[in-house]
Amino acid sequence: MEDALSSDLGFRLSRLARRLRTDWGERLLALDLNQPQAAILRALKGHSGLGLRELSRLIGTDPSNLRREIERLSKCEFLLVVPAERLGLKATLVLTELGEQQTLEVLRLRDDMLAQTFDRLSSGDREAFTDLITTLETIVGIPGEA
Repeated sequence: MEDALSSDLGFRLSRLARRLRTDWGERLLALDLNQPQAAILRALKGHSGLGLRELSRLIGTDPSNLRREIERLSKCEFLLVVPAERLGLKATLVLTELGEQQTLEVLRLRDDMLAQTFDRLSSGDREAFTDLITTLETIVGIPGEA
């Protein structure tokens, strides 16, 4: 007999997201990173020179939550905070060579995790899943790739 929680789609989706986040966090421990730090590195990989506000929009979190993680990544020499050259301009964030290497390791971990999970799906199921995620993101107002 099915209980109310196991038939509740919202609960199941939340449980799945928690499990994937936990698994991802455990994998990042090998790189001595947390999830926000990995997200920052991944976001800067394709968008070097972002300011704090643009980065926070891209990741989907409050800028004040990113400041501490940016300081930690800067201390590890994974990124540089480049001060504004003129008044009215913003400081920008740039990956260092060490940060680029660390980001490649994060992406390798991501690829390994996805392979272990999604290689069990048919190509049609993977495509349908990707389309559904895109649709759900649109419905809840998460912007697509720029």
